[in-house]
Amino acid sequence: MNPETPTPGAIPPGPLVTPTPGATLRARFMFALAFVHLLLVAGLVHRATSKSVTQWELDVMYVGLVALWPVFALEAAWGAVRRDRSKPRRPVVLRALLVVLMPAWRMALIDPRTGLIWVPRIGWQHPGKELFRRLELSFGGPMLLFAFLILPILLMEYLRADQVKELPTLSLALDIGIAAVWVAFAVEFVFKVSAHPKPFAFAQERWLDVAIVVLPMLEFVLTKWVDAAPLARLLRAGRALSPEQIARMQRLYRLQGLATKAWHSFLLLEGISRLLGNTPEKQLARLDAQIADLEEQLQEARADADEARRRIAEKGGQRQPNPPTPFPKKEGGEEPNTEDPALSSV
Repeated sequence: MNPETPTPGAIPPGPLVTPTPGATLRARFMFALAFVHLLLVAGLVHRATSKSVTQWELDVMYVGLVALWPVFALEAAWGAVRRDRSKPRRPVVLRALLVVLMPAWRMALIDPRTGLIWVPRIGWQHPGKELFRRLELSFGGPMLLFAFLILPILLMEYLRADQVKELPTLSLALDIGIAAVWVAFAVEFVFKVSAHPKPFAFAQERWLDVAIVVLPMLEFVLTKWVDAAPLARLLRAGRALSPEQIARMQRLYRLQGLATKAWHSFLLLEGISRLLGNTPEKQLARLDAQIADLEEQLQEARADADEARRRIAEKGGQRQPNPPTPFPKKEGGEEPNTEDPALSSV
């Protein structure tokens, strides 16, 4: 390959703002912090609710999350202030707020000054179709492995449930395996959403990936809600509960169990869909569907344009015609002959 030929998604030559060495160093550092934050969230979601968790583990997770959050908030605000003023402000502010709410998004944040994304191993890249395709190829094989990694985890969780409860080390290994699967899907989703030209459309299309990332957090919230509920405290104190209170607690526990089972099912479904969805026939079917959608949108746009032209024509037809321009008089005061020669010869 010619060394001067730019790779797909690389920074093209030109008068664009290129990242400085300081910006690259900061991007690497913030990526590492965001990944550490994601690991702490994974530990909180998949380990903090375990009966074998120790107080030392909980202290590390909670202190780490609280200590890292101001760093992301200040860095996001600083990036929004030093953004490229020639570009719209709203997308930059929305991305900064997203980082403040979920610091893991800092891993693939679009630089507000250059409009580029720093990706490990390949450096600064332009977000768009080319980068998205490269990410699809890069994540394809590893994510298929992570999706089917849930099978031995489920076998261990359901067939060796008594051993998992008795052996803290086995419970820890199981929690680490589940957390690793969740982290892999979260990293893939963050990078693909950031690189896709239409992130909201991508999230709607990949609803299964969204469910795999969101359901464990929902399960964690439900678990903490049940543990912190006054009904649970009353139950632990041995006080009598009314039938309505008992039914309410049963619904919460049932919803928590459904979230867990749904997450396991979605992981298996994701693995099967990825395994069967990478064939040329499946890719051709998806491309044909996209072409059909684009053609339908094009027809609707043409119909709207024709309707707009018709309204403009009708509006122009309702105007009063301009008065005829008088012919200039000939020399000597004679009126010009306005009669059509063809009519006069009849």
